[in-house]
Amino acid sequence: MLIEAEAEGEPISLVLQNAETIRLVSPDGQAVSATTLKPGDKVLGHIETAGRHFGMQVDETLIEK
Repeated sequence: MLIEAEAEGEPISLVLQNAETIRLVSPDGQAVSATTLKPGDKVLGHIETAGRHFGMQVDETLIEK
């Protein structure tokens, strides 16, 4: 599942497995399953300069086309 958002005026994106066990956190601290996300939903995020793969930081640039 591709998630596209904007943070501080910059576009950001991430790829999530579309599974009920993959969860994000809403602004009020509640768990939100990836399978229930819909356009316009708000979730918390942490912006880093490096990417992550299976939770491990990777020092590379990823370009999705």
